[in-house]
Amino acid sequence: MKKKLGILLGAAILASLAGCGKTKEADLPQSSEKAAESSMAGKEKKQEDNEIRVAWWGNQKRTDATIDAFETFAQEHGAKFNYEYNSYDAYWETLATQSVGRNLPGIIQQVTDQFAGYINNGLLMDLTPFVESGALDLSDCDDVYISGGNYKDGFYGVSLGTNVMTMMYNKDLFQAAGVEEPSMDWKWSDFVQTARAIHQKTGMKTENVALGMPRYLIEPMIRSKGQSLYSEDGKEFGFDDETKAEIVAVIQDCYDLAQEGVFVEAGDQLLWKDNSERGICTGDAAMGMNWSSQFSNFSGYYDQNLEMTTLPMFDDGTEKGMYLRPAQFFSITSDCPDPEMAAKAISYFINDKSANEKLNGERGIPASKRVREALKEKASDTDKKVYDFMDSVVEFCRDSDAAEPSASRQCVEVLNNNVNEVMYGQMTAQECVDSWMAQSLDILSK
Repeated sequence: MKKKLGILLGAAILASLAGCGKTKEADLPQSSEKAAESSMAGKEKKQEDNEIRVAWWGNQKRTDATIDAFETFAQEHGAKFNYEYNSYDAYWETLATQSVGRNLPGIIQQVTDQFAGYINNGLLMDLTPFVESGALDLSDCDDVYISGGNYKDGFYGVSLGTNVMTMMYNKDLFQAAGVEEPSMDWKWSDFVQTARAIHQKTGMKTENVALGMPRYLIEPMIRSKGQSLYSEDGKEFGFDDETKAEIVAVIQDCYDLAQEGVFVEAGDQLLWKDNSERGICTGDAAMGMNWSSQFSNFSGYYDQNLEMTTLPMFDDGTEKGMYLRPAQFFSITSDCPDPEMAAKAISYFINDKSANEKLNGERGIPASKRVREALKEKASDTDKKVYDFMDSVVEFCRDSDAAEPSASRQCVEVLNNNVNEVMYGQMTAQECVDSWMAQSLDILSK
């Protein structure tokens, strides 16, 4: 790491319409009848000698490239790997069973909303000693790219790819309206005024940014005031009453904009079956919020001239609110028979240029600067926009907050449902936030 590896704090992830994967509720790894019946590709067995089992979820493209990278490393270092992979849900179900039997693979793919549970149950190793020894080389990785792997006083996961939540906008529509393109330091009032101006001059709407992923809309705003979504111990929220009132105002603005016709109607937006139907993708919306990893797809569905900028912050926000989110990690489990070799393999996986040319950023933008530059050289013009944006957005990011509580997914579901109710006129913005916080505090206390 370029900065001293210290107590850095992790980020959170929520799969959504355009997210990285579908999630299931699982506060902590635990066994179940369904988990016991599932199995990964490659027969499950006890680790023998120094063979290291590696587990991940993903499609065939990811699987082929991942095996290729590990096999190349194995040939060069005399290591031996066995591979276990499956669909997202089956992957976590199988890990739950393996964790009970203390038969976890040596290297597993992780996400931030499962992270804390595995660490608190002693299932993951602190990787700090391997970083200090050089076995896990993070010298080419800026802290903002890898800080999500920190938890309390340890480092438990190496980012395999990075995303950032963005505001995408249609450059052609802005030019047609004669409206100035958004800056990277804009505020919420700027966003509201821009959406209204675009609609007034062209009749073009903006996607309702509160629908689908409201947590990711408000979290950077909360951070812009030097506060956090959750407290460090994960038992409470990390923001004060003044910030709560500002959250209510943002949700109220979204309702008002929908009523004015400036935002896409909730009934229409919630019926989009997939990303190809989104207004920002079809050219029927001027702006929309989503992950940077989706930019190339969104641009390509109907050949839209899209650009990206940061999310707007609270008008009184004075700190950097954005953060880079690890799409996935590689973690070493406490069951690994050869942690040193596992650390070297992960180091190769994230740093080797030839390996990453085959992986081709499939899990997100790589943390290694050398690798990013190598992939950017061979990227399409649209993909180069993503690399360029990731380079520039770092200026507006700071390290991630505390790893999300294991039960936080339930809190997010409450917020999603409440915001939907607001947009349908069934709940006020104040009731939405009050209910979300009350229910969440009950969830987090258990």
